[in-house]
Amino acid sequence: MRETPSGWWGLLVVVPVLLAALPGSPQSAKPRTEGSAPPAARRARAPERLGHTVRAGDSVWTIARRYGVSLEALARANRLVPGERLRPGRHLIIPSTGGPPRSQEPPSLAEIVLGPPPRAASVALAWPLSGPVGSPFGPRRDGWHGGIDLLAEPGTPIRAAAPGMVVTSGWERAYGRVVKLWHHEDLMTVYAHNQENYAQVGEWVERGQIIATVGSTGRATAPHVHFEVRLDGKKYDPRFWLPPPDGVDVATSPGRASATR
Repeated sequence: MRETPSGWWGLLVVVPVLLAALPGSPQSAKPRTEGSAPPAARRARAPERLGHTVRAGDSVWTIARRYGVSLEALARANRLVPGERLRPGRHLIIPSTGGPPRSQEPPSLAEIVLGPPPRAASVALAWPLSGPVGSPFGPRRDGWHGGIDLLAEPGTPIRAAAPGMVVTSGWERAYGRVVKLWHHEDLMTVYAHNQENYAQVGEWVERGQIIATVGSTGRATAPHVHFEVRLDGKKYDPRFWLPPPDGVDVATSPGRASATR
């Protein structure tokens, strides 16, 4: 006959057997049938829609870049009205891109494209001021130039090339004081090295409206406006959108954007 375990050795054998018999113990649980989902999976909710809460300093442009969506898609999803200011605390819907996000390079490092834009220009632009082109688009001695430089006296008014929403009005290291306007079809115009900015972020400006004045702030050696045109975040030669130089079209408007510092 086998001897009954005694002392500590007996406890090591008996206690696990008793625990296994208790209701609710892991050992007494019934095995899950094949194909059934665990409770956590059954309780899982559908993923929530991506959103963003506006913070101080946010603009339509910075939010769109952060999430890799187009400015127009962001405006449509939230029914943004031209000229509407984004107030801190407002919740915005971030639309699905349906694919990988766009490049998150800083705006000043946007890709330069030497060829024509991929689609015909449907937004007609006017020259922001009347002045000679001091530096054209494309290669130059010290690298690549993503726009054209229009020479003018300090304080000369700079006008919006087309109707659009102000998405940037401030200071950037290379550009100095800069204004960026978002137009239809993901078109953007950039006006840099300004002496003073009048346009305010979130404001809607009309074609020919004064948005800034000529200066030499940032990386500039003489007074001029550095004028860029971007399509889908890439820089193209502005002359694809502008009228010929011999018929410079500078739109005029009686008013100007509100002053800002």
